[in-house]
Amino acid sequence: MFLRLPLVLAGLLLALHTSAQTTLLRGAVLDGQTNAPVPFASVGVPRQALGTVADAEGRFQFRVPDSVAARAPRVLVSCVGYQTADLPLTDLQAAAPVVRLAPLARQLAAVTVRAGKQRVQTFGRTAGSTFMTSRLYTEPGLVSDELAKEQGTLVPLASDCHLRDFNMLVAFNRFRSVTFRLNLYSVKNSLPDEPLLSQDVRFTVQQPRGWVKVDLQPYQLYLRGHRQVAVTVQWLHSEAAEGQAKAFGIAAVPQPGHSILTRDKSQAQWQQTKPGYLSLYLTADVYRPAKTAQPAAADYALPDSLRYLQQLQGPALTELDNPEHYGNNAAAGHTVAVSGGLLYYERYGRGTPLLLLHGNGQSIAAFQKQISALARHFEVIAVDTRAHGRSVDYTTTPLTYDLFAEDVRQLLDSLRLPRVDVLGWSDGGNTALKLALAHPTRVRRLAIMGANLFPTPEAIAPDFLALLRRQLREAEQRPEASQPHRARLIRLLLQEPQLAFWDMATVQAPVLVMAGEKDVILEKHTRALARSLPQGQLRIFPGATHYAPQEVPGLFNEAVLMFLRQP
Repeated sequence: MFLRLPLVLAGLLLALHTSAQTTLLRGAVLDGQTNAPVPFASVGVPRQALGTVADAEGRFQFRVPDSVAARAPRVLVSCVGYQTADLPLTDLQAAAPVVRLAPLARQLAAVTVRAGKQRVQTFGRTAGSTFMTSRLYTEPGLVSDELAKEQGTLVPLASDCHLRDFNMLVAFNRFRSVTFRLNLYSVKNSLPDEPLLSQDVRFTVQQPRGWVKVDLQPYQLYLRGHRQVAVTVQWLHSEAAEGQAKAFGIAAVPQPGHSILTRDKSQAQWQQTKPGYLSLYLTADVYRPAKTAQPAAADYALPDSLRYLQQLQGPALTELDNPEHYGNNAAAGHTVAVSGGLLYYERYGRGTPLLLLHGNGQSIAAFQKQISALARHFEVIAVDTRAHGRSVDYTTTPLTYDLFAEDVRQLLDSLRLPRVDVLGWSDGGNTALKLALAHPTRVRRLAIMGANLFPTPEAIAPDFLALLRRQLREAEQRPEASQPHRARLIRLLLQEPQLAFWDMATVQAPVLVMAGEKDVILEKHTRALARSLPQGQLRIFPGATHYAPQEVPGLFNEAVLMFLRQP
């Protein structure tokens, strides 16, 4: 039987170097741009089980045998999200050495939505039996710290997926708390190869045993092209429990064809213990291509501000080729000067004037599946918001929905339109509400899609807010000439609007509040917004996301027309 048979991790005896003459290495790891400490950076001698992990303040120290120091080897200092520093060992023998790590200039991959289906799938070992345990830390015979020790296993994975969570079965934990780093690697020759994460995923275990779950959705971990990954946990920090032996183990089974991967330090060589399979697994949203005899439609690349759609995929988006050239139609296009800018707009059809206001990062072309249908019944006036599309912004101050609403008022004055209907999508919906509050006599009816009253986790999916914060940091650190207003637009999403439900009580116009079932605007917020309006109506589009006007244009257009044409 294999009942609780401990696996003695390879490399533990290498720590016996401490019995010989040793050299103390120490230092502090700082961010090369901000000079802030880099917590829990890994420090190690290449291909040897020598090294440690910095503490929460970036400080570290460890000893190496004099025989190693005499050969003047290199030391590698690394942390997720930073370039690895390669420096002589002697640099860490100074009085107060500082290692500065340069942040990685990583770009988010272009996100596309393709025809197909999405389902949740589990990868790894989910069974709870503990025939054996693989010890990460154990006190008997201990001769060195366990900092930076890694342990994991190979896990099969779908070739296109968005990770939801990581789960690990703790067999025993006699510490008060243990902090780990989750690492994912590509696989080469059945061993971990290149790191796959660009963000530091850390978690703390306090429970004595049982499953530990780590939510990965805030990190936007979207993997493609990997049929197998190495999933490991790295020991970063622990707090001992008084009177308890220091021991920690992960449940495992002796499964043929699998091995437990270990390395004692961050730069040591990987070792395999066979047979063995750690009880850990990943869950993920898995993309499956649609089965069709027809060629797949071309991918529709989303603007940066809407990249959250990679994990909120709804029905297939067909190719958007914009044959009518909406947003770039010289015959229908016009411009009008507004304070500090120039607005571009296009006019189509006849009837009651209907103003179309698009979302953040979009343009008039976003409504290409609506304009023709609406122009049969209304005079459609589609506008590129300031700093979007072909509209010009000469200002450098923060963008606000109040500013956008004032632009709309000036446009209506220029066109001598005393009163209009408004269809606003996302940012356009927020602007429409601001317009109705500031100039109630100018609005007859409002149809708003994916609008929100405040930018908090109570209204917006937290993972999307986290993504926006990361995008803002990137935009501020690396401004792009092709997107001069990108940081201002992302900041707008994070800081505005600042409305309250009681503000909506003063909106007297009928309002149709719409959202997708899988919208980034939380459904509870959308429903509360509709209830707070004196003449609010609600429509949730099943299976759709924030991109419902392009995902389900037939249903969307029908809902808008039915509402606007009510007596």
